[in-house]
Amino acid sequence: MAKKFGRFLMVTAALGAVAAGVYYCLQNKDSSVDDDFDDDDDFDDFDDDLDEEETAKEADRNYVDLDLDKAEDFKEGLQAAKAEATDRIVGATKEAADKVKEAAEKTEVKVEEFFDDDADDNDGSMDAM
Repeated sequence: MAKKFGRFLMVTAALGAVAAGVYYCLQNKDSSVDDDFDDDDDFDDFDDDLDEEETAKEADRNYVDLDLDKAEDFKEGLQAAKAEATDRIVGATKEAADKVKEAAEKTEVKVEEFFDDDADDNDGSMDAM
C-alpha cells in the first residue's frame, strides 16, 4: 500500500511540474516576442545624430605633414643599433661557448685521472671489494 501511495505522489508531482512549465511558457511567450522588436527600434534614432557630428568634426580637423627624411634617419639609426646589439650577442655567445668547452675538457681530464688512479690501486685484485 505504501508503494502505491509513493508512486501516486511521484506521478502527481511530475504532472504538476509539467503543468506549471506549460503554463509559464504560454504566459511569457507573447511578452518575449514583443521585447525583441522594441530593441531594434532604439538604434534607428541615433543614425542621424552621428552623421551631423562627424561632419562638424571633419571641418575642425588639422593635418600634419610627415617629414620622410627624419623617418629615414630614424630607420637607419634603428638598423645600426640592431647590428650593434647582434654583434654583442654573438660575441658573448662565442665567449660563453669557449668557457664551457674549456670547463668540459678540464672535467674530462679529472674524471680520467680519477678512474686511472682507482684502476692502479686495485692491481687486478678483488680485495678492495
